Amino acid sequence: MNIFNKIFNSMNEELPKFKSLDEGIDFLMGYLSRFSEDLYEQEFYVNKRWREVRDDVHFQEAVLHVFEEDGSYLRILDGDIYTGSWEYTLGGLVIRFEGKHELYERVFLNESFFILKKHGDHTSKGNSPKYFFIATESLARRMEWIDLLTIMYDIYKSNTNYMMIVLGFFLLVAIIVLLSIL
Repeated sequence: MNIFNKIFNSMNEELPKFKSLDEGIDFLMGYLSRFSEDLYEQEFYVNKRWREVRDDVHFQEAVLHVFEEDGSYLRILDGDIYTGSWEYTLGGLVIRFEGKHELYERVFLNESFFILKKHGDHTSKGNSPKYFFIATESLARRMEWIDLLTIMYDIYKSNTNYMMIVLGFFLLVAIIVLLSIL
């Protein structure tokens, strides 16, 4: 199977059904990780209201996370504000909150989604969830986790379609140039 068939077939795949948010993120990162921004690009996550997303039906609270430009970190639980601090260092985000200092690494970041993973292997120790998934408040307050994963998959498909169009354009130009030389 050539690379074009592989890309075309993957673009037409339907998003599988997932048993958990972690399983969905694991699947999507195989496609999306190359489209992620980096943590040093703070304009993507600083001074934005991020709402926490979980796949737990018992999780009904509205939890907002705000990373302020001055290094302040706000966790807002149903309107009650708790403060801490954050810092981009050690290749990740160090979040200081309620006496803890925790290192999180970027899994995915764009203007709408921010997925972090606490450094180390916490799922094998029985700690869950694997990912800290936050999305812009405007998206997360009106959608379930599976809907948000579908939007992320659509990002991959639209970026891949764009790359195919650009590749096709360059191939067309190369053929025209080659034919004009002959």
